Amino acid sequence: LSAIKQTIEKLGYKALDAERENAVDEDKLRKEKEVRTLWRKFTVSVIFAVPLLYLAMGSMVSWLSFAIPSFLMPMEHPLTFALAQIVMVTPIIIAGRNFYTVGYKAIFQRSPNMDSLIAIGTTAAILFSLYSTYRIITGDMAVAMDAVHGLYFESAGVIITLILLGKSLEAVSKGKTSEAIK
Repeated sequence: LSAIKQTIEKLGYKALDAERENAVDEDKLRKEKEVRTLWRKFTVSVIFAVPLLYLAMGSMVSWLSFAIPSFLMPMEHPLTFALAQIVMVTPIIIAGRNFYTVGYKAIFQRSPNMDSLIAIGTTAAILFSLYSTYRIITGDMAVAMDAVHGLYFESAGVIITLILLGKSLEAVSKGKTSEAIK
């Protein structure tokens, strides 16, 4: 061990003693923090995704539509319907913002990954939905009725929520595996 340290120092580096117990504890704490963060993001996401999905799909199912307030019915108040969805999808997007930062960074580095796929798909749904919201704002009632069918905020929100669930479960299982190996 001393010969290795001397060789390292001759090369111009400083040899450090590894503190194994401390490194294991730090790794465990880091993984636990990551799991807590992912579960918190998933919880926020699911709190907004369930009502968003209910609002977007409830009016299409006759036995569910009675519980949707009349001011949120898409055919009577399309703008309110679209704006309510924007309000509900925004916290979900914020909770899943890492998909966008990691995904688009990977695309720009020309090595796309799964986060890139999520980022592109949900961005397309959100941008098209925003365009449809714009059509609702600027169009007459016939255009608005057509544009209501182009709202896909719930698709983006539910996709992000389900992927956050998967990432949370993956982090838990990786943590357990690491602990078992140690």
